[in-house]
Amino acid sequence: MMINLEFAAATDYGLEEEIDNHLRRIFYIKPRGEPQKYKPYIVEFFGVLSLTDLRAPDRKLWVIYNCKKPDLDKTINEIHEKYGKKNMYDIFRVPVFSGPALRASVKKRFSELKFFTTGSLLEAPPKSHFNDERVVKIITEQHHFEQQRLYNYVMVKNMWFKRYNS
Repeated sequence: MMINLEFAAATDYGLEEEIDNHLRRIFYIKPRGEPQKYKPYIVEFFGVLSLTDLRAPDRKLWVIYNCKKPDLDKTINEIHEKYGKKNMYDIFRVPVFSGPALRASVKKRFSELKFFTTGSLLEAPPKSHFNDERVVKIITEQHHFEQQRLYNYVMVKNMWFKRYNS
């Protein structure tokens, strides 16, 4: 007698899964979540473009952006179309763990420095001493703080895991 394996696999009772769910309920362990919807091997980038306004050359402007690696060229082209390709150049681009988080912290930092922050545009206050080098230095510091915060989080989790599993 031949058994249809496809039919048997479809109607098979998942004992391991049932035991796992039961033990998780007993010991108050979080249930297993859905599989990850994102692809962790796709790198996210954060960058800054320096912008020169031809109508008002004394204005100091920068455009910040974040996107995934496959969308990088598309995002840069959209920014070039919006503000003009001749008036802009890339001064900072770095792979990051979370682009929106770094973008929010950068915008917050520059708003504390009395910059005008609207959307993805940063504008230095009139008659300020900010230039591209100072902006890159501040953004690099923010990037370093973000990396340090992530490192500390991972190390604390590792420490707790070692403490309770040894």
